[in-house]
Amino acid sequence: MRVRAVGWTILAAGLLPGLAAAQTTGPRIYAGQGLAGVFSEIRGGAIWHDPGAKEDSFAVNGEVLFATPVPERLTAGLPPLYRWVFEPRPHLGFHANTDGKTSKGYAGLTWTTFLARDVLRRGDGIRFDFLFGGSLNDGKHNARLADRKDLGGNLLFHVGAEIGYQVDRNWSVSFFVDHDSNGGTARRNQGLNSLGLRLGYAL
Repeated sequence: MRVRAVGWTILAAGLLPGLAAAQTTGPRIYAGQGLAGVFSEIRGGAIWHDPGAKEDSFAVNGEVLFATPVPERLTAGLPPLYRWVFEPRPHLGFHANTDGKTSKGYAGLTWTTFLARDVLRRGDGIRFDFLFGGSLNDGKHNARLADRKDLGGNLLFHVGAEIGYQVDRNWSVSFFVDHDSNGGTARRNQGLNSLGLRLGYAL
C-alpha cells in the first residue's frame, strides 16, 4: 500500500544516525505546556491540490496541534535519537478547496524531530514532521468525471510529511506534502496528493 511505503521511507530518513536531536527548541509539546496546557502549535498556508492531475487547483490549509498525551517523565531517559518516536502530538486540520473541488478535514498524530539546530543562528533549526491519521472529504466516489477524482469513499487514510526551518522558539516555515487514499478497500481508489508552504506558530 502506498501509504505504508511512504511511511517507512519517512521514518527511516528521520532515524539517520547523528541527525535527530532532543527537542530543546521549537513548539512546546508536553501536556501542561503551550496555550492552556493543551494547545501546542498552529499551522496554515497555501496548498496546491492534486498537482498535475484531475483536480489540479488550490486550497487553503489550517491545522492545530495539541500537546502529546505521553507524559514527559516516561520519555525523559530515552536516547535523543529516537525519543521523538514516542512523543506524537494529536492534530486536527482542514484543506478548503478554492475551486469547488474536493475539500477535507483530517485528524491523526504528528511526530516531530529536529535534524539540525543552531544552523544560521542560535535557537533556530531544521525540523522534520511525519503525520498519519484519517480524513473526511466531500469528494466524489464513483462519478467518473473528467475533472474529479473517484475516491471510493468519504473516509480515507491520510499520510504526510513536512520539512522546514524553525526561525525561533515560536515561528517556523515549511514545505508540506500529503496523500489521501482508501488503501484499496474500495473499488475506486484515485487518491489525492497535495503540497504547499505553511507557516507555523508555537503557542
